[in-house]
Order: sequence, then C-alpha cells, then structure tokens
Amino acid sequence: MNVKHKCSRWMIFCFLITLPVQSTTSIRVITQKEIDTAGNKYGVLATRRMQALLTLIEENSRRPERLKVNLVNDFFSKVTYMEDSRVWGATDFWATPAELLAKDKGDAEDFAIAKYFTLIAMGVDEKKLYFSYVTATRIKRSHMVLTYFRSPSSEPLVLDSLTDRVLKASARSDLIPIYSFNAKDLRDSSQISSKEGFGSSMHQWGQMVNRMKQSILK
Repeated sequence: MNVKHKCSRWMIFCFLITLPVQSTTSIRVITQKEIDTAGNKYGVLATRRMQALLTLIEENSRRPERLKVNLVNDFFSKVTYMEDSRVWGATDFWATPAELLAKDKGDAEDFAIAKYFTLIAMGVDEKKLYFSYVTATRIKRSHMVLTYFRSPSSEPLVLDSLTDRVLKASARSDLIPIYSFNAKDLRDSSQISSKEGFGSSMHQWGQMVNRMKQSILK
C-alpha cells in the first residue's frame, strides 16, 4: 500500500464516524482538589506527578504545536502501561488524567485521554485531535491511540502508548483503523451503530468526563 492511499484511509476513518457531544475545552485537566485527594490517598509522588503535568502545560503553552505533541507524548511515556483488570479490577475503565497519574498506571484509553486533555490545555484545537480505535497487529488485539491532524488535509501523527515515538500514520503499518471519534463539532453517521463497542466507548467517555467536571478521583 503506498503512502497516499494509507493516509487517505486514516482520513476517511477519522472524519466520518462521529457524533455531536459537548465541548471539553472548559474542563481543567487537573484540579487542586484532585491533587489534594491524590496526596492523601496515594502519597507525595502522586502529587508531584500531577504538579509536574501542570508545570509542563504552563511552561510550554506558547511553543509550536508539533513540539507540544512531542512533549506531551514524552511526559506520559514515563507512566507504566497496565491493563484495567490489574489497575482497577474492572474489564474496562476509562481513567481521568488525574486518576492515571495518581496510580501511575493505565491502559491505552487512559493514555490517549490524558494526552488529549493535556494538549487542549496547552492550546491545541480539539478539532485536530481524534481518539482512534485500531487493531494493533503486533499485539494482535484492539487498541486505542490519539491522532493529531495539523490541518484537515494533513497526514495524522499517531500518539501511541505502545511506543514513545510520535510517528506519521504512514509509518504505522502495524495499526489497522477500526473507528474514531472526536469530542467536538462532530456529525452523526449511520455507521456508528454498526461499530462494535462504540456505545460502550461513549458510556465510558461520559462517566470519565463527569468525574473530571466534579474533580472526583476514584
């Protein structure tokens, strides 16, 4: 498959399968209440991780977007990848950025969510960011990544918890797109209802966003 064809596959996959949801730009990625709760529940290292994220946002919000993408990806690459069953004792749980840093463990969805909200906090337009479900051929299972589009016609960059490198979609032949969703300015599609797991994803997304709005730390 040539590069042009592969990129167009990601573009179609990302921009068709969507639905309208509430904007997330007003949601704070980490609150002082979450920091205090994490300190009491998980200790001083959890507090330091959260404060480090706020420092990253404050010190780099005026940097070029491509650099922001790399910095955010590098920051979260230090967190341990671990399945929900081991971290939360649940088959599927979407953690908030605060919950991910408090535990210092999380799975693919948790990494994608944390990177998404951090980039928004640094000024990246959420219309450029998509949660992308894929089949990861190397681990032979479904997987989530965050994709960043500099412009609607540009080749997306893939932020993936399986690697600390931010690569263009054309360089990720190991990822097969399944479906994506974006959290802003999304349009309904008849394809949504036929996508296995989409309803569950939106349920998990809604619960996670509500905890962020209320500064609840599980």
